[in-house]
Amino acid sequence: MSTLYKYVTAQRVLTCIPEVGDGTLRATQPASLNDPFECAVMTLYVFPDGEEENCELAKVLTRINERKPITAEDVHQARLEHGRLFTRQLLTQQLSTRFGIVSFTTNPRHPLMWSNYTTDGSGFVIGYDKEVLVAIAGQEGYLRSVGYAQQLPPIFGPIVFVSPESNIPNILSVKSDHWSYEDEWRLIVELNRTIGTGEADQRGHPINLVQVPNEAVVSVHYTERTPSESVQLVRSRLADSNNRYGAKSPRKLILSSTSYSYEEAPDDC
Repeated sequence: MSTLYKYVTAQRVLTCIPEVGDGTLRATQPASLNDPFECAVMTLYVFPDGEEENCELAKVLTRINERKPITAEDVHQARLEHGRLFTRQLLTQQLSTRFGIVSFTTNPRHPLMWSNYTTDGSGFVIGYDKEVLVAIAGQEGYLRSVGYAQQLPPIFGPIVFVSPESNIPNILSVKSDHWSYEDEWRLIVELNRTIGTGEADQRGHPINLVQVPNEAVVSVHYTERTPSESVQLVRSRLADSNNRYGAKSPRKLILSSTSYSYEEAPDDC
């Protein structure tokens, strides 16, 4: 598997495949992802004293991002506001101050993915060279496949979150098996290595972008529902040798006549 794919809308493709300069993808904070169970964990430890747990959890969360320290009082307030979910809430918030996630898939022809992420199948799917994404990740373990599970990952003590720190990408790349059809891979990036736009999303989190060299784009597909003007625009950008795209022309996917799936259209279609 040398290619990872990104489903995008017809509007979003214009920044992924720009006319000038390299493309960008959003590095989305865990708290802004569409799965409300992101970073959910099952805490199996018990502290004899609540204040002791507040202090210990505050220290561990602060180690995740020392520029955004968490106090024992913050933990206490989270207990009052979120009840048994306070650890998950604080963990998600703290990870979101440091990390962004770019989601990909290994399957460019999944009907549900086309429907969910490209506005009813009217967008594009872009194939990226995995080796380029590995280089962007910057360190081992920060481009990884998502693990799917039936139960929340168990945590036997707060220190597990940060010792060793390799547990952080583990926490950021596990989801419910309800999502297993997505065959997701995640590029996990430090937000301080991204480009800030100065804008915020609907949940109030800053929108940060990862720059991806145009050479990484090795394929582009669209469907019968994709607006023709968008297809022509993408086709002209890919064909311009000055842009250095690895793909030279978008390919059309059509509905299969024998199954609920997409297939590549013949060259004369």
